[in-house]
Amino acid sequence: MTPQRPDDSQIDALVVSAQEGDKDAFGKIYDTFFDAIYRYVFFRMRAGEVEDVVENIFIKCWMNLDKYEKRDFSFSAWLYKIACNTVIDYHRSHRKIEAIDERIVDESEEAMPKKIAEDGLMSEKVRAALNQLKDPYRQVVTLKFLNGLSNFEIAEILGEREGNIRVLQFRGLKELKKNLEEQGISREIL
Repeated sequence: MTPQRPDDSQIDALVVSAQEGDKDAFGKIYDTFFDAIYRYVFFRMRAGEVEDVVENIFIKCWMNLDKYEKRDFSFSAWLYKIACNTVIDYHRSHRKIEAIDERIVDESEEAMPKKIAEDGLMSEKVRAALNQLKDPYRQVVTLKFLNGLSNFEIAEILGEREGNIRVLQFRGLKELKKNLEEQGISREIL
């Protein structure tokens, strides 16, 4: 049974403790948000770069935690904003990105079972389809469907109105569906 995520008041209490120097409290924040931030970053860059970028996000969070004040937005929105900016900065400093050839097959003895390989291939196709989207569409689709955030939370993170998020979501999904169909992913899967 997976532990339940702390509610906003518990997260706020952890943040205050961490701001006062409690490293265990920051550890709990890290544990709470790591999977979600990892997923967010995973679908925005090549797999080999994800761990370093996620590490940088949490380092930036720790280094700037004293600057966070709960006024206009939640801690999670603040953390996702750090993640968003870190990914953008990474792409700016590493402009030349080569596409991964999806036809590469690992035929070694250590290769994963067929199902895991198929799932990995599907993830790569979804990643490729997501990467074809304009950045605002990609951000909204990633935050909404891969990270499970509400339109309100996404609006906080991106500094947009909630109505604009719904429009970006609709257009992003429409474009994503077209991209997936072009890659041969059938309507049944969608």
